[in-house]
Amino acid sequence: MANPLVSIIVPVAGIIAASVGKKAAETGWGVVFGEDAPTTKSQKAAKKDVAARRKQAKKDGASKAEIQAIRDPDDDQPVWKLMLWTLVSGVLAAGPADGGPARGEGGRGAADHQAAPPESRLTRPADGLSA
Repeated sequence: MANPLVSIIVPVAGIIAASVGKKAAETGWGVVFGEDAPTTKSQKAAKKDVAARRKQAKKDGASKAEIQAIRDPDDDQPVWKLMLWTLVSGVLAAGPADGGPARGEGGRGAADHQAAPPESRLTRPADGLSA
């Protein structure tokens, strides 16, 4: 049985590492592209901002064409950037592809996973009969 302290600490450490990795990815995205990363949170905030601007324009008496001209800047973002963000954020969230320890970190080798060979009938006596 695993140490109870370890079984509590490991998931917490995983959550903290994922959070730090996400923040690092968002910061790196800002450095490379000079804009906020297209996270779900930023997309919701942008939609909320556009809705507020449209509502204010409507109150100010703007025409329908002017109101429809107020667009979400995230709608003009190239597809490749969204795909790149999906890849970067997905890899950070998922960790190693097999879910196990990364290469070189030890863990159980292939020899540990092999099943023991079945006992041969020739090497053991069968139900009271001697060989």
